[in-house]
Amino acid sequence: MNPAIIIPDPIHKDYKQYILSILPKLTHVNRLDILILTPITHTSQLNQTLSTYYQLVRTHIEENLDTFSYLFETNIIFNQTSSQINHLAIHKWSHIHSPIPIPNIPQSLKLPLIDIDIPDIDELEGNGKVNGEFRVSAVGGTFDHLHDAHKILLSLAYFVTKEKLIIGITNEELLKKKKFKDVLESFDKRMCNVLGFLKLLNGIGIRVEVFSINDVCGPTGYIPDIQSLIVSEETISGASFVNDFRRKKGFGELEVVEIKVIGDDESSLENSWKGKLSSTDIREREYNRLVLNK
Repeated sequence: MNPAIIIPDPIHKDYKQYILSILPKLTHVNRLDILILTPITHTSQLNQTLSTYYQLVRTHIEENLDTFSYLFETNIIFNQTSSQINHLAIHKWSHIHSPIPIPNIPQSLKLPLIDIDIPDIDELEGNGKVNGEFRVSAVGGTFDHLHDAHKILLSLAYFVTKEKLIIGITNEELLKKKKFKDVLESFDKRMCNVLGFLKLLNGIGIRVEVFSINDVCGPTGYIPDIQSLIVSEETISGASFVNDFRRKKGFGELEVVEIKVIGDDESSLENSWKGKLSSTDIREREYNRLVLNK
């Protein structure tokens, strides 16, 4: 069981100071769920909201490693029905912080409302892809030590998918040259973490199928009915290779949905995505802690 923070309407409101006022009270836990109440309708809204609040919590954790673990886990949950929220409240959450009264949640989980100003913001533009736009979507990655950037990628993939989400996870044979491979998670562990996160989101019951990636294309190279591919800014070039490969096989071209990487505001291809959150950084910390006993 872990605490939860409710942010009712991040499309129109700024909850950063509200969340920052709560985080110092959570030093005794290792996980936080953040629930968005207002429906998210477009990828632009979802991407910006997830990037903003995952980055906010991560920055606070990194600035307070004397009281928080770098393995502190955050999950941002969205587009849930009342019954799904009630299920989360009963089975997942130890207590709930909310700036407004929330009906249909056990009274014993609610904490007193915090009196803090929550300013208005310019409405987040609703553009890009809509919820459930593609019947079959695909997303791929190593997903080692599942972190916030992975969760944004998976969240966007889940969001645009109507029926089936195909997930490619890099197999261990292709990861032998990874830095700090001694603390690289097994394929089964990585798959379990991915599916566990999607289970939190998957209120509408889309099918999820996991495949091992053994080459550059993974399942996008041999499953013809995939319609979209969700990629991060840093891996957008790989999408062009995949579509060239599919055209040669007579498959339909994939529509590419690109998401924002968590990192410095100046992160770009030119500076090797400076400041980007990465599994390599987490593995280095784990290697120092477990192997070198630092």
